[in-house]
Amino acid sequence: QMRKSILIILALLILTACTEAPKERTMKINITTLATQGLEGDLQKGVSAAYAALIGEDLLVAGGCNFPDKLGFEGGKKVFYEAILHFDKSKNQWQTIGKLPEAAAYGVSVAIPDGYLWIGGQMATNSLANCYKVQYSKEKGLTLTDFPALPEPLDNFAGTSVGSKVFVAGGNTSGKASNKVFYINTATDKEWKQLPDFPGDARVQPVLAAIEKDNDTLLYVLGGFFGGDATKTPTMGEKVLAFSLKQQQWHEVALQENPNKEIFSLTGATALAIDNRYIACFGGVNHRLFINTITDLYHLGKDTSLTDEQRKQKNYDYMSHYMTQPIEYYRFNKECYLFDTHTQQWSVLDTQTDFARAGATLVGSPDEFYLVQGELKPGVRSNKTFKVVVK
Repeated sequence: QMRKSILIILALLILTACTEAPKERTMKINITTLATQGLEGDLQKGVSAAYAALIGEDLLVAGGCNFPDKLGFEGGKKVFYEAILHFDKSKNQWQTIGKLPEAAAYGVSVAIPDGYLWIGGQMATNSLANCYKVQYSKEKGLTLTDFPALPEPLDNFAGTSVGSKVFVAGGNTSGKASNKVFYINTATDKEWKQLPDFPGDARVQPVLAAIEKDNDTLLYVLGGFFGGDATKTPTMGEKVLAFSLKQQQWHEVALQENPNKEIFSLTGATALAIDNRYIACFGGVNHRLFINTITDLYHLGKDTSLTDEQRKQKNYDYMSHYMTQPIEYYRFNKECYLFDTHTQQWSVLDTQTDFARAGATLVGSPDEFYLVQGELKPGVRSNKTFKVVVK
């Protein structure tokens, strides 16, 4: 096993009514790579957009998708999986312990007090509103129980939880890019409630984090992209949005810009709330390359001077160049960007090549969390899962 331990000292300015000396916040990040033994068949090639759960010390990974043979533009078929795997720490390998009700990916995995929820997602043919409660113990093994379904199918969306409060937002609802937000309190509610839409453009593949402050729950939406429609060209989610559950109101609180004042993307990233104050974001696509690519393809699709055959050929030529570059070309985020919800400032907590993924799945807490597989570049997955500890 590879172990990397990085000690990072962060000087975080604490802004209060009276001026205080800056306080230092020490965070230590420790990364361990899990073994890949036990991954069978095409799962050895890795998947993106899997479901996952960390229940006690037991890590479960389910579903996900990949292109096992050829890339999509070459006529390759995206394959969805149904296997549910458990990482056996004693044997240091993965074991198949069950199956999802349907082969699926692009859903959301969130912790609740008595297990995990696996919410929504997408099969090869359609999107899902289904929701399952996941429980696991050494004695009883795996239990998947039906949980109240979403009001409509959702895929490529984001989810988060704080205690028994669960939020999902963005993605595609019934095939259309969405601003919708749904909420359920698993302790008291029997069905999902719709909250006010978040402002601005719809956001596909955003990230969410929730923080409790002053007897309120604050929901943060970051990243994501809008692929364009009949009247509007594509955009990237560049603003950090915050929703007060108490006031039922949205606010724009910050831009996603690094210390050099450059806008960065969190499309396809993952996020984790730390100390009920910070939001640590891992991975995601490169801002400039991604917006340029989806804008080029949008205009290609809208070019009325082309015949269908010409458009198809131009599309193929474009994709055959774009999809076949080396991993470094795509510049997925190696930075772990840290947002301080008190000061509304960004900093870079750490930089690791291992963070440079899109479509990974994050489960756990700062004490122990996992970054599960994901894409190294468009169409190419990684079968590596990382255990990360922040202290």
